[in-house]
Amino acid sequence: MRKCSVLACVVLLAVCADAGALTLEKLVRAYAERRGFSGVVLVARDGQPIYQGAFGQAHPAWKTPMRKDAVFRIGSLSKPFTATLVMRLAETGRIDLDATVGSYLPALYAGSAAGQATVRQLLAHTSGLADVAPRYTDPFWQRDARRSYTPEEFARAWIPGALASEPGVWRYNNNGYYLLGLIVEAATGKSYVDNLKQHILTPANMVDTGLFDGRTVLPRLAQGTVAADDGARELPPYIDPSVSWSAAGLYSTAHDLLRFDTALTKGRILGQAAQREMFTDRGRQYGYGWGVEDWAVRPGAALPVVLHTGSVPGYQSMLVRSLSDRVTIIVLDNAWRGAAVVAMARDMSDLMHGKKVALPKRSLADGLGPVLFRQGLEAMRDAYTRLRAQADAYDMGESALNGFGYTLLRKGQREAAVQVFRWNVEAHPDSPNVHDSLAEALLASGDREGARAGYRKVLALEPDNRHAAGELEKLESAGP
Repeated sequence: MRKCSVLACVVLLAVCADAGALTLEKLVRAYAERRGFSGVVLVARDGQPIYQGAFGQAHPAWKTPMRKDAVFRIGSLSKPFTATLVMRLAETGRIDLDATVGSYLPALYAGSAAGQATVRQLLAHTSGLADVAPRYTDPFWQRDARRSYTPEEFARAWIPGALASEPGVWRYNNNGYYLLGLIVEAATGKSYVDNLKQHILTPANMVDTGLFDGRTVLPRLAQGTVAADDGARELPPYIDPSVSWSAAGLYSTAHDLLRFDTALTKGRILGQAAQREMFTDRGRQYGYGWGVEDWAVRPGAALPVVLHTGSVPGYQSMLVRSLSDRVTIIVLDNAWRGAAVVAMARDMSDLMHGKKVALPKRSLADGLGPVLFRQGLEAMRDAYTRLRAQADAYDMGESALNGFGYTLLRKGQREAAVQVFRWNVEAHPDSPNVHDSLAEALLASGDREGARAGYRKVLALEPDNRHAAGELEKLESAGP
């Protein structure tokens, strides 16, 4: 791994001394006040915390303030743990990364196409396995995910032997990480949890991390909430923890995640050679269980980071590890504010590395969504006119409008979605993407002629846009 140069360390120390905790505090507080962040933030350098903050409420119904040692479900931030565990077992000769699923799990996958996938492919999301539905509105999450499964039962029911795509092609895959948990058990004869404790949690001195089962009382567990359509906070829809398991089933604290980071750095849970292999980009900026990216912090300067996010209804998490200068950023959230958590982590990294950072603006969706669902479309139009005059306070950017439009489209609010996409077209007429989004919403609303016009506009701006060309061809061949 690359080490921090003397000059880089001096610059970093100067930034921290000049801006330091106060500026980080101001930044995170702005996300809490303007973007609804509720949770815990920890920023460390060389394993030592330099900023910690707790915002919002651990139990909104009881008005219980958030604590810095609160426990959170971490969703897919569990994947780095599972990957590290598999790499540790490979390092000690218990798992062969080139062996197949069928060789470890013959009763489930012998003779099947899925059985030919290798452990490496599972780690890198290139196995081609069928995966669970990506959206929580899918019937799987509404019905089947509410029952309890043993790991073997879940695999038999929801991880078929037939592949969904060509092996070797990157596609994020929760089921692959579920099978890795089963392979750990098959290779060792011990449970996934016992392996996790033996090889990671105990050596790293992680005392507040484990597998969430929904039954065990966890002291200091923050209650996750989601936003209702009218803006109120409510409990998330129930999903049985057994469907997450080794793919997204862990809970932790900010301090325990820092202990995990430190144990990796010091080689206490995995050797440096195995870590280099784990952090090698295997496609789509992803290694084995970790995102592998270069973040631009200054013109001509890229910051190598390994990271992962995690999301289950009610919770969002993110861990960012800068490999060159040992800055670690941990964000745990119990308000399911995915976009805000990711943006805040990027802003904190930029701030720590000397890049100018602006305080976040308020969410347009938060300002308009409750108006729509409480008072109707006309009221939302009026509210947009008022908020547009506050462009310095609300995010009116292309991505903000586009994201809000797709949220409405998923909720079945097609007319409102069309309106939001029209606003985006008015604000950004030269962007092919906004015309494409409007055409998609018009088609969903039954306006085929409007969709044709939209896709033609996309192609006028971007002649090689394959999606628009394909959609237009289908519309033209289908007739009026």
